[in-house]
Amino acid sequence: MSSPIVLAVLAAFLFGSATTLSKFGLRYVSPRTGAAISVPATALMFWLAAPFALDPAGWNWQVVALFAAIGVFFPALVSILNFEATQRMGATISSAVTSTSAAFALLTAILFLDEPLTFLIAAGTLTIILGVTTLSWDNRTSPRQWASWVLLIPLLGAAVRGNSQTLMKYGLSLWRNPFAATLICYTVSALIVWLASRRQTAGARAFDTRAVPWFAAVGFCNGSGLFLTYQALQDGAVGVVSPIITTAPLFTLLLGRLLSLEERFDARVVLGVIATVLGVVLILVH
Repeated sequence: MSSPIVLAVLAAFLFGSATTLSKFGLRYVSPRTGAAISVPATALMFWLAAPFALDPAGWNWQVVALFAAIGVFFPALVSILNFEATQRMGATISSAVTSTSAAFALLTAILFLDEPLTFLIAAGTLTIILGVTTLSWDNRTSPRQWASWVLLIPLLGAAVRGNSQTLMKYGLSLWRNPFAATLICYTVSALIVWLASRRQTAGARAFDTRAVPWFAAVGFCNGSGLFLTYQALQDGAVGVVSPIITTAPLFTLLLGRLLSLEERFDARVVLGVIATVLGVVLILVH
Protein backbone atom coordinates (compact mmCIF):
# COMPACT_ATOMS: atom_id res chain seq x y z
CA MET A 1 0.00 0.00 0.00
CA SER A 2 1.52 3.33 -1.09
CA SER A 3 2.05 6.30 1.21
CA PRO A 4 -0.64 8.58 -0.35
CA ILE A 5 -3.27 5.89 0.22
CA VAL A 6 -2.25 5.44 3.87
CA LEU A 7 -2.35 9.22 4.38
CA ALA A 8 -5.77 9.44 2.71
CA VAL A 9 -7.19 6.72 4.97
CA LEU A 10 -5.81 8.48 8.07
CA ALA A 11 -7.27 11.78 6.84
CA ALA A 12 -10.69 10.16 6.35
CA PHE A 13 -10.48 8.76 9.88
CA LEU A 14 -9.68 12.22 11.29
CA PHE A 15 -12.52 13.88 9.35
CA GLY A 16 -14.89 11.19 10.60
CA SER A 17 -13.63 11.72 14.15
CA ALA A 18 -14.24 15.46 13.84
CA THR A 19 -17.86 14.85 12.88
CA THR A 20 -18.32 12.53 15.85
CA LEU A 21 -16.78 15.03 18.29
CA SER A 22 -18.92 17.84 16.89
CA LYS A 23 -22.04 15.98 18.04
CA PHE A 24 -20.92 16.56 21.63
CA GLY A 25 -20.17 20.24 21.04
CA LEU A 26 -23.49 20.85 19.29
CA ARG A 27 -25.26 20.11 22.56
CA TYR A 28 -24.19 23.58 23.67
CA VAL A 29 -23.93 25.86 20.59
CA SER A 30 -25.15 26.14 17.00
CA PRO A 31 -23.18 24.69 14.04
CA ARG A 32 -22.11 28.16 12.90
CA THR A 33 -20.81 29.03 16.38
CA GLY A 34 -19.01 25.70 16.45
CA ALA A 35 -17.31 26.52 13.15
CA ALA A 36 -16.36 29.94 14.53
CA ILE A 37 -14.55 28.11 17.34
CA SER A 38 -12.98 25.19 15.46
CA VAL A 39 -11.63 26.93 12.35
CA PRO A 40 -9.79 29.78 14.16
CA ALA A 41 -8.54 27.27 16.74
CA THR A 42 -7.07 25.21 13.92
CA ALA A 43 -5.42 28.26 12.37
CA LEU A 44 -3.91 29.11 15.77
CA MET A 45 -2.65 25.52 16.11
CA PHE A 46 -0.79 25.74 12.82
CA TRP A 47 0.65 29.18 13.59
CA LEU A 48 1.99 27.87 16.90
CA ALA A 49 3.64 25.00 15.03
CA ALA A 50 4.93 27.22 12.21
CA PRO A 51 8.27 28.20 13.83
CA PHE A 52 9.15 24.50 13.98
CA ALA A 53 7.41 23.04 10.91
CA LEU A 54 7.27 25.77 8.24
CA ASP A 55 10.00 25.70 5.62
CA PRO A 56 9.79 28.92 3.53
CA ALA A 57 12.23 27.67 0.89
CA GLY A 58 10.78 27.67 -2.60
CA TRP A 59 7.80 29.92 -1.94
CA ASN A 60 6.57 32.64 -4.28
CA TRP A 61 3.68 35.10 -4.16
CA GLN A 62 1.76 33.39 -6.97
CA VAL A 63 1.55 30.09 -5.09
CA VAL A 64 0.77 31.84 -1.79
CA ALA A 65 -2.07 33.68 -3.56
CA LEU A 66 -3.37 30.37 -4.95
CA PHE A 67 -3.35 28.74 -1.51
CA ALA A 68 -5.12 31.80 -0.07
CA ALA A 69 -7.76 31.65 -2.83
CA ILE A 70 -8.36 27.98 -2.04
CA GLY A 71 -8.77 28.96 1.63
CA VAL A 72 -11.59 31.33 0.70
CA PHE A 73 -13.56 28.40 -0.68
CA PHE A 74 -12.38 25.48 1.46
CA PRO A 75 -12.92 25.00 4.29
CA ALA A 76 -14.58 28.44 4.73
CA LEU A 77 -17.25 28.57 1.99
CA VAL A 78 -17.88 24.81 2.17
CA SER A 79 -18.50 25.08 5.92
CA ILE A 80 -21.02 27.88 5.38
CA LEU A 81 -22.77 26.00 2.54
CA ASN A 82 -22.96 22.83 4.63
CA PHE A 83 -24.44 24.83 7.49
CA GLU A 84 -27.11 26.33 5.22
CA ALA A 85 -27.90 22.93 3.68
CA THR A 86 -28.24 21.29 7.08
CA GLN A 87 -30.49 24.09 8.29
CA ARG A 88 -32.77 23.88 5.23
CA MET A 89 -32.93 20.16 4.45
CA GLY A 90 -31.41 18.30 7.41
CA ALA A 91 -28.09 16.53 7.84
CA THR A 92 -29.17 13.24 6.23
CA ILE A 93 -29.79 14.42 2.67
CA SER A 94 -27.12 17.14 2.73
CA SER A 95 -24.48 14.57 3.76
CA ALA A 96 -25.54 12.23 0.98
CA VAL A 97 -25.25 14.97 -1.68
CA THR A 98 -21.90 16.12 -0.29
CA SER A 99 -20.44 12.67 -0.96
CA THR A 100 -20.42 13.52 -4.69
CA SER A 101 -17.35 15.74 -4.13
CA ALA A 102 -15.12 12.85 -5.28
CA ALA A 103 -16.81 12.86 -8.68
CA PHE A 104 -16.12 16.58 -9.13
CA ALA A 105 -12.49 16.09 -8.07
CA LEU A 106 -12.05 13.19 -10.48
CA LEU A 107 -13.59 15.10 -13.39
CA THR A 108 -11.51 18.26 -12.94
CA ALA A 109 -8.32 16.25 -12.41
CA ILE A 110 -8.92 14.50 -15.73
CA LEU A 111 -9.69 17.77 -17.54
CA PHE A 112 -7.00 20.02 -16.08
CA LEU A 113 -4.26 17.75 -14.71
CA ASP A 114 -4.45 15.08 -17.43
CA GLU A 115 -4.88 12.33 -14.87
CA PRO A 116 -5.81 8.99 -16.48
CA LEU A 117 -9.27 7.59 -15.95
CA THR A 118 -9.30 3.83 -15.58
CA PHE A 119 -12.35 1.65 -15.32
CA LEU A 120 -11.47 0.58 -11.78
CA ILE A 121 -10.99 4.16 -10.53
CA ALA A 122 -14.31 5.24 -12.06
CA ALA A 123 -16.10 2.17 -10.71
CA GLY A 124 -14.50 2.57 -7.28
CA THR A 125 -15.44 6.26 -7.07
CA LEU A 126 -19.07 5.60 -8.00
CA THR A 127 -19.25 2.65 -5.58
CA ILE A 128 -17.89 4.78 -2.71
CA ILE A 129 -20.43 7.52 -3.48
CA LEU A 130 -23.19 4.90 -3.47
CA GLY A 131 -21.92 3.44 -0.20
CA VAL A 132 -21.59 6.79 1.57
CA THR A 133 -25.01 7.87 0.30
CA THR A 134 -26.51 4.64 1.68
CA LEU A 135 -24.80 5.21 5.03
CA SER A 136 -26.05 8.80 5.18
CA TRP A 137 -29.62 8.03 4.19
CA ASP A 138 -32.11 7.51 6.98
CA ASN A 139 -35.61 6.33 6.11
CA ARG A 140 -36.85 7.73 9.41
CA THR A 141 -36.56 11.31 8.13
CA SER A 142 -39.74 13.37 7.85
CA PRO A 143 -41.40 14.18 4.50
CA ARG A 144 -39.63 16.80 2.42
CA GLN A 145 -40.49 20.37 3.39
CA TRP A 146 -38.00 22.23 1.20
CA ALA A 147 -37.93 23.34 -2.45
CA SER A 148 -36.04 21.29 -5.03
CA TRP A 149 -33.58 24.10 -5.71
CA VAL A 150 -32.20 23.73 -2.16
CA LEU A 151 -30.36 20.63 -3.43
CA LEU A 152 -28.06 23.06 -5.24
CA ILE A 153 -26.61 24.24 -1.90
CA PRO A 154 -24.90 20.97 -0.83
CA LEU A 155 -24.18 20.18 -4.49
CA LEU A 156 -22.30 23.47 -4.80
CA GLY A 157 -20.44 22.63 -1.60
CA ALA A 158 -19.46 19.24 -3.05
CA ALA A 159 -18.25 20.88 -6.26
CA VAL A 160 -16.19 23.44 -4.38
CA ARG A 161 -14.65 20.78 -2.13
CA GLY A 162 -13.78 18.50 -5.03
CA ASN A 163 -12.41 21.26 -7.26
CA SER A 164 -10.31 22.68 -4.42
CA GLN A 165 -8.46 19.36 -4.21
CA THR A 166 -7.57 19.58 -7.90
CA LEU A 167 -6.37 23.17 -7.47
CA MET A 168 -4.33 22.17 -4.42
CA LYS A 169 -2.72 19.33 -6.36
CA TYR A 170 -1.62 21.89 -8.96
CA GLY A 171 -0.39 24.32 -6.29
CA LEU A 172 1.65 21.60 -4.58
CA SER A 173 3.34 20.83 -7.89
CA LEU A 174 4.68 24.42 -7.80
CA TRP A 175 5.57 24.49 -4.09
CA ARG A 176 5.80 21.10 -2.38
CA ASN A 177 4.88 22.32 1.08
CA PRO A 178 1.64 20.80 2.50
CA PHE A 179 2.18 22.52 5.86
CA ALA A 180 2.35 25.97 4.29
CA ALA A 181 -0.71 25.18 2.17
CA THR A 182 -2.72 24.13 5.23
CA LEU A 183 -1.53 27.12 7.26
CA ILE A 184 -2.49 29.63 4.57
CA CYS A 185 -5.84 27.98 3.81
CA TYR A 186 -6.88 27.87 7.45
CA THR A 187 -5.72 31.44 8.14
CA VAL A 188 -7.95 32.79 5.36
CA SER A 189 -10.81 30.46 6.27
CA ALA A 190 -10.63 31.47 9.94
CA LEU A 191 -11.13 35.12 9.04
CA ILE A 192 -14.08 34.38 6.75
CA VAL A 193 -15.84 32.02 9.18
CA TRP A 194 -15.34 34.47 12.05
CA LEU A 195 -16.83 37.32 10.02
CA ALA A 196 -19.76 35.13 8.99
CA SER A 197 -20.42 34.23 12.63
CA ARG A 198 -20.82 37.92 13.47
CA ARG A 199 -24.00 37.94 11.36
CA GLN A 200 -25.94 35.48 13.48
CA THR A 201 -29.51 36.46 14.13
CA ALA A 202 -30.84 37.59 17.47
CA GLY A 203 -32.52 34.22 17.93
CA ALA A 204 -29.26 32.29 17.82
CA ARG A 205 -28.35 30.05 20.74
CA ALA A 206 -26.33 31.70 23.50
CA PHE A 207 -22.61 30.96 23.67
CA ASP A 208 -21.75 28.17 26.08
CA THR A 209 -18.10 27.74 27.10
CA ARG A 210 -18.61 23.98 27.48
CA ALA A 211 -18.52 23.77 23.68
CA VAL A 212 -14.99 25.20 23.43
CA PRO A 213 -12.94 22.04 24.24
CA TRP A 214 -15.13 19.92 21.96
CA PHE A 215 -14.76 22.23 18.97
CA ALA A 216 -11.08 22.76 19.68
CA ALA A 217 -10.76 18.97 19.34
CA VAL A 218 -12.86 19.13 16.16
CA GLY A 219 -10.46 21.74 14.81
CA PHE A 220 -7.46 19.57 15.66
CA CYS A 221 -8.96 16.59 13.80
CA ASN A 222 -10.08 18.61 10.78
CA GLY A 223 -6.80 20.51 10.55
CA SER A 224 -4.70 17.37 10.87
CA GLY A 225 -6.94 15.63 8.34
CA LEU A 226 -6.54 18.47 5.84
CA PHE A 227 -2.76 18.46 6.31
CA LEU A 228 -2.66 14.72 5.64
CA THR A 229 -4.93 15.21 2.62
CA TYR A 230 -2.52 17.72 1.14
CA GLN A 231 0.41 15.44 1.91
CA ALA A 232 -1.39 12.66 0.08
CA LEU A 233 -2.17 14.92 -2.87
CA GLN A 234 1.48 15.98 -3.09
CA ASP A 235 2.49 12.55 -4.41
CA GLY A 236 -0.83 10.81 -5.08
CA ALA A 237 -3.38 11.22 -7.86
CA VAL A 238 -6.54 13.21 -7.14
CA GLY A 239 -8.58 10.35 -8.59
CA VAL A 240 -7.18 8.02 -5.92
CA VAL A 241 -6.95 10.32 -2.89
CA SER A 242 -10.28 12.13 -3.17
CA PRO A 243 -12.60 9.07 -3.21
CA ILE A 244 -10.82 7.62 -0.17
CA ILE A 245 -11.26 10.92 1.70
CA THR A 246 -14.98 10.67 0.96
CA THR A 247 -15.22 7.56 3.16
CA ALA A 248 -15.08 9.74 6.31
CA PRO A 249 -18.79 9.06 7.15
CA LEU A 250 -17.90 5.37 7.51
CA PHE A 251 -15.53 6.23 10.36
CA THR A 252 -18.14 8.58 11.85
CA LEU A 253 -20.59 5.68 11.92
CA LEU A 254 -18.12 3.26 13.48
CA LEU A 255 -16.94 5.75 16.11
CA GLY A 256 -20.52 6.69 16.89
CA ARG A 257 -21.32 3.04 17.48
CA LEU A 258 -18.22 2.62 19.64
CA LEU A 259 -19.17 5.65 21.76
CA SER A 260 -22.83 4.59 21.98
CA LEU A 261 -24.20 7.61 20.09
CA GLU A 262 -27.29 5.71 18.98
CA GLU A 263 -25.85 4.62 15.63
CA ARG A 264 -27.90 1.73 14.26
CA PHE A 265 -26.47 -1.26 12.38
CA ASP A 266 -29.31 -2.42 10.17
CA ALA A 267 -29.40 -3.78 6.62
CA ARG A 268 -28.95 -0.28 5.17
CA VAL A 269 -25.78 0.29 7.19
CA VAL A 270 -24.33 -3.11 6.32
CA LEU A 271 -24.97 -2.49 2.62
CA GLY A 272 -23.39 0.97 2.84
CA VAL A 273 -20.29 -0.37 4.60
CA ILE A 274 -19.84 -3.16 2.05
CA ALA A 275 -20.21 -0.76 -0.88
CA THR A 276 -17.81 1.78 0.62
CA VAL A 277 -15.13 -0.80 1.37
CA LEU A 278 -15.58 -2.40 -2.07
CA GLY A 279 -15.10 1.00 -3.70
CA VAL A 280 -11.82 1.54 -1.85
CA VAL A 281 -10.63 -1.94 -2.83
CA LEU A 282 -11.35 -1.22 -6.51
CA ILE A 283 -9.24 1.92 -6.32
CA LEU A 284 -6.41 0.14 -4.50
CA VAL A 285 -6.14 -2.55 -7.20
CA HIS A 286 -6.46 -0.21 -10.17
